[in-house]
Amino acid sequence: MGDPAGVGPEIIIKTLQSPRARDSAVMMVAGYPGPFKRDAALLSADINIKEITSPEDITDDEHTLHLMIPPRDIELPSGYGSVDKICGLAAASAIELSAELAVSRKVDAVVTAPINKESLNMAGYDFPGHTEFYQYLSNAADIGMLLTLGDFRVIHVVTHTAIRDVPDLVKKERIMRVATLMNDALKLLGIERPRLAVSGLNPHAGESGLFGQEEIEEITPAVETLCSEGVNAIGPLPPDTVFARAYSGEFDGVVAMFHDQGHIALKLAGFKFNEGACEICGVNTTLGMPIIRTSVDHGTAFDIAGIGEASPLSMIEAVEMASKLAIGKRTLNTG
Repeated sequence: MGDPAGVGPEIIIKTLQSPRARDSAVMMVAGYPGPFKRDAALLSADINIKEITSPEDITDDEHTLHLMIPPRDIELPSGYGSVDKICGLAAASAIELSAELAVSRKVDAVVTAPINKESLNMAGYDFPGHTEFYQYLSNAADIGMLLTLGDFRVIHVVTHTAIRDVPDLVKKERIMRVATLMNDALKLLGIERPRLAVSGLNPHAGESGLFGQEEIEEITPAVETLCSEGVNAIGPLPPDTVFARAYSGEFDGVVAMFHDQGHIALKLAGFKFNEGACEICGVNTTLGMPIIRTSVDHGTAFDIAGIGEASPLSMIEAVEMASKLAIGKRTLNTG
């Protein structure tokens, strides 16, 4: 469900009504009915909200939102756009239910609407975001954040960390881990031998040590070992050009060294602003967990919540990505 004070319920309703999403997956929602009744009225949506107790209760009706309610009884505020402890608790409860369903294999994948990290923390959940929360719930040891915009794909060695701490975390083992996660995920998507570019950390990829030693001491050894293990990787490449080369189709994916190095590149390509409106493409996928989890690549958008103009495109693409990964995983396990 995401944060009920944001655009999550709205874009979920729009996604459930999308032929693209319906053709990709059989969908149900983990959350509470209030926000969906509110936003169905806001959108004048021809949709029936049906409470279910199991994914097996889903019926083939494009006008029905099948809703599984978390066991925690919560009385939600009806408004929009506010940081609120109760909203954070509701979002957390939906996350916990969805993880339980996925870990027990009652669903093939989870797609998440945006949450507000401050509301989540106010509710007593000390996680910086969805990613770390699902890592905890699925007992995953080491994960990676993959952003995709069509065939433009970026994974990150370091994510939610202060810039001053990044160089100490750019290590050979971590670079190899996230590169391998990306390589395996691209194979699930049908790319037989993915072409991976590994970005440098420093300007000009260190310029042979003039601007830093990370490329020499950590990144180059990681790339060399990856290649020896059969991964089609190249690098370290200068970060000011590697993303443009990947966006042009030279590579299937880029291993970025830190959060904003990768996020800025992908969001520059995927966020389109026009007269105050923002059309957002792109999907956030968490790799390395025993479950499949994808997400929209945007926040709660409190400033436009309740207007009815939020774009569902990123959510639709997240559903499509989750479906492709689930099909690839099933094929791998059976074939």
